[in-house]
Amino acid sequence: MLFKKSLIILFLTAGLVIPAQAEKITLKHFTSGSYQQLLEKHADKPVMLAIWSTTCASCLEKMPLLNELQKNQSDVRIIMLSVDDAADKKQVQAILTENGLTDLENWIFADENAQRLRYEIDPQWFGELPRTYFLNSNHEREGISGALSYEDYQSIFKVLVN
Repeated sequence: MLFKKSLIILFLTAGLVIPAQAEKITLKHFTSGSYQQLLEKHADKPVMLAIWSTTCASCLEKMPLLNELQKNQSDVRIIMLSVDDAADKKQVQAILTENGLTDLENWIFADENAQRLRYEIDPQWFGELPRTYFLNSNHEREGISGALSYEDYQSIFKVLVN
């Protein structure tokens, strides 16, 4: 009986801790002009921009892989961009917290015209997710739609940093 009570308290406490921690995550508002700001901030550095959504099953499935990449890949700056509406901020924060991605630079769409924001990033991108952009230190980029494997990331990173 004591064991059951301890388990219940543990689960209730865990349920309270994650949302409280999630609210501490800074989500920058991605609006018109933010993509250019992002490029300027990371000039002369290789960057991976991982675009995802709370409604994208493949995106959510790959979150643990992104956590592993952040730990093992210090040469490439990993930036997360949620295409969810800013009203979904708490859910986005919770997912990032659950997956240990709170130390990354995190953005969320904060403009009613999501199509315009996508166009600013890439006129050839029509919203498919997940979408990942790899930018070398000159910010020449490659955009890839769909889920990638750890090996895919590693081979692309080797090209980015050389």
